[in-house]
Amino acid sequence: MSFFRILQFTDLHLSSNHDEKDQKTFKLLEQMISTYHPDLCVFTGDQIWTQGVMDAANTYKSLLIFLNQFDTQIATTFGNHDIENQLRRSDLRNMEAAISKRYVDKHHSKLIDDKEAYVVEIFHENELSHLLYIIDGGDYSESAVGEYAYIHPGHIAWMSEVEKYYQDKSKLMLHHNLVFTHIPIPEYQAIASTQNYRGIFNEEIGCPTVNSGLFAQMLSLGHIEGMFCGHDHDNDFSFNHYGIGLNYGRISGFNCYGDVNRGARLIDLSPYQPYRTKIVEYDQRF
Repeated sequence: MSFFRILQFTDLHLSSNHDEKDQKTFKLLEQMISTYHPDLCVFTGDQIWTQGVMDAANTYKSLLIFLNQFDTQIATTFGNHDIENQLRRSDLRNMEAAISKRYVDKHHSKLIDDKEAYVVEIFHENELSHLLYIIDGGDYSESAVGEYAYIHPGHIAWMSEVEKYYQDKSKLMLHHNLVFTHIPIPEYQAIASTQNYRGIFNEEIGCPTVNSGLFAQMLSLGHIEGMFCGHDHDNDFSFNHYGIGLNYGRISGFNCYGDVNRGARLIDLSPYQPYRTKIVEYDQRF
């Protein structure tokens, strides 16, 4: 039986003028949260669209204020469109700290090049049961290799440090932990060689060209059973890759490309059991 429920929202792409499409995105958020009553909402990047937008800070502020009305915790990471103009990632984090009333407690936060990785602790009957790794993988490649940034090696090493901390502190092996980021890692491309997947695969995988070793680290740690990303708007599939579930969130925003119905990914956690997940769609009739 599920004791903790997560809704993953991704790629809201809120604009500066909150036009009709943005209003539908806000209605989607309200409907999803009111219907499924999540304990935690994880936003996996591209909450806002900032290219050429001078007042993008106000756009993010309005999202945070809107989310304050709900009785659910909030966790975020950023994508490749959140800071394309005058904003920095630290600006968005400062706004979250100042405005959000329900932002989750961050544990073991590590900043590298203004990109933050942190852990969310999930408890069941006062015992630690799950760790959620939230990792900001960045936006665009800073080298001549590929278009998108890769997970920083420092954050990959950090995951091993975090595991050692919890083992030394609690002597527990936590086997059902999850990772959330924006841009898919190269291993998502393995979908092309398997038919054993659930969901929609309608778009080339927009991953980094450089493989910095995050998946190998997850395999080595042995306690991470699922990863969740966004970024590609016409993909929402899930498949098992060497024992780790690779999942896309369903795109949630209306102010961007994508032919699939908007929605979110629902993730249910149970004590000592694998996670369960499915896509939930926005009902535009209401």
